[in-house]
Amino acid sequence: MDALEAIAGRHGVLRFRPDPVEPAKIEAVLAAAVAAPSPVNLQPWAFVVVTDPALTRQVARYLVEVQERRVFTELLGLPEGYIARLMGLYAGFDLTPCFVFVCLETKVAFARPEHEAVLRQWHLVSLGAAMQNLMVAATALGLGTRWFGGFALDEGGGALREMLGIPQRVEIIAATPLGYHDEPPKPRPTQEMADVTGFSRGDSRALGRLLRGKLALEEVVHRERW
Repeated sequence: MDALEAIAGRHGVLRFRPDPVEPAKIEAVLAAAVAAPSPVNLQPWAFVVVTDPALTRQVARYLVEVQERRVFTELLGLPEGYIARLMGLYAGFDLTPCFVFVCLETKVAFARPEHEAVLRQWHLVSLGAAMQNLMVAATALGLGTRWFGGFALDEGGGALREMLGIPQRVEIIAATPLGYHDEPPKPRPTQEMADVTGFSRGDSRALGRLLRGKLALEEVVHRERW
């Protein structure tokens, strides 16, 4: 599978077979992640890989809880019935054999104090690039992934930090399960701009439309001028 096929074929996966991921494939996706660009080559990333079954089950339960309590309930304010339907998608998620956490670890005091906020934006863009590289590489290797966030909504992922021994100076930014998916590939239809701009918090139908596809190029690409 070439890079363009892997980019187009990547989709979020929640159901995985319990088969362990080969160490060589884990190393390959991590190598892809650190090949991402970062301004001035500051490489602000660190990764935590979890494969111990006792820990992966704890991690899975934590991520599901954050989705339900922090994201669906507190952030989005979705109706209880719709949340219950969404949580049904996570059945069997605790069988996931591997998780990778992408963390922000500042290694160099590069910016002047008054420009720390700008440097943080650079770092977050770099971590996004690393996460994308990891997920595309995983797709090319026949593995499934799914982007998880929301740690800032849960005191920076304090419980997770304690569980995995992540030091306070390191910030948890994103996570993904990694494994062989146990569900068919999902179609990637084109959606209308109204599906995105029409979303309102707590509107389950609008959320359903928001999640169903990608905007067409002509909706988001401006050539020569806006």
